[in-house]
Amino acid sequence: MAAHLAGRVAAKRSAAAVALAVLALGLVTTRGVTTLDEAIHVDRALSWKAGRLVLSIDPGDLWVPARARSGGLFYDDGGGLRAASPPGYAALLFPLVVVADTFEDRSFAERASELTREASVGEALGPLRQDTRAAAASLVGPISAALTVYFFLLAAAALELSVAARRLGVAALALGSPLLIFAGSGWSQLPVTALLAYALWQICERDRRPGLRATGLGVALALAVVVRAECLLFAIPFGMATYRTEHRWRRTPSRSLLRLFFPLALAVGGLAAMGGLPSADGAWSLTHLAVGAPGSLISPRAGLLVYAPFVLLAPLGGWTIAKDHPLAWPLVGVPLLALVVYGGWFDWHASLVYGPRFLLPLLPFAALAFAGAADRHRALSIIAIAAGFVVCLPGALLVHARIPERESFWDPTPLRAYEQLFELDPLLQDWVLFDSPLLALAVLGVGLGGIVLERGPQKS
Repeated sequence: MAAHLAGRVAAKRSAAAVALAVLALGLVTTRGVTTLDEAIHVDRALSWKAGRLVLSIDPGDLWVPARARSGGLFYDDGGGLRAASPPGYAALLFPLVVVADTFEDRSFAERASELTREASVGEALGPLRQDTRAAAASLVGPISAALTVYFFLLAAAALELSVAARRLGVAALALGSPLLIFAGSGWSQLPVTALLAYALWQICERDRRPGLRATGLGVALALAVVVRAECLLFAIPFGMATYRTEHRWRRTPSRSLLRLFFPLALAVGGLAAMGGLPSADGAWSLTHLAVGAPGSLISPRAGLLVYAPFVLLAPLGGWTIAKDHPLAWPLVGVPLLALVVYGGWFDWHASLVYGPRFLLPLLPFAALAFAGAADRHRALSIIAIAAGFVVCLPGALLVHARIPERESFWDPTPLRAYEQLFELDPLLQDWVLFDSPLLALAVLGVGLGGIVLERGPQKS
């Protein structure tokens, strides 16, 4: 028993060390607030400070022709501009940006509104990145990425995967996936990814009391719903896994399910009380799904398998892990639901981003399943991670808006990103972090250094 507890403490310390390295990786590659969508969340957080929940950016500066069509924005019946997304992400930013706001004498809305003037986006980006409030908001990305890796490692340790498998899983997450791209950004998918990674750990954890597990799972999912309302659907496979676990152990499943769904009910009730639940309002359709589902997987513009090739090996390990574990429901259910939800969205490629932003929350699930296969397919695993690193690197070093958008399903976006990365035009300095080739080496060094920190006894 003592040896078991010592092993668990060692696993947590190892996971914390790796998470700190990933935090450093995120800080090295951070690009701060670079698009209007990100700026809107900062502005909403500052609006709460002023005692109001409406956006302060002038609606005349925004290109919002219809309800919930651009940046999750819509006009209400009175003609006021509203955000269709829940307030959770702005709430996470609130303590950061409110403190930073004391150091600025110009309103953030005024500075951010310059992003909407198409002719001056390049000029507006530099000052916006230097804004103290934007810099504070950009901390959420690296922190969320670090927590994602931390909870992934705890889940892998709970499943007693080998250290080699855990290291390959960390490499897949931190270097060979879109997490590397978005850790330096300010999108709401980042905290959702960390919360779902925590929920994944709770399902894998066997030593904690069932009541605590179910409560922790419910709180994590409720917070995810407050950040992005569609996460309510992801509670279904987690609930089925919880029921199966409790039924197997001959406990009362209804009690654990109540602990799971009560926080979710509070989250939904809170969103309804604050002005109604967000509505897709026709933005999702089967017509979009016919293109968006395959596009979300294989399109060079935003396909998960293009930007995270390690996912190709996930089914091999996922079956091994899940066949005798309740984890089967979330490992399969969450990815399928996400593919339907986001594949059917009118903007399935997430517009002004590099890589599959909408499918970012799937990475912890894919990495855990991938780790289950990594020991048996080590050469293929390393090749897949390396290929992902090559594809994702320019997205980690370039501001998303630097790569022109193309509507083509088969647009070779990664190739165009490398062209942009190595351009030497001095006018592009605001779009590139700094000396990108040297920074690429720094990213690789920090990432590999973090993987080495993952230690512990090998599984026999």
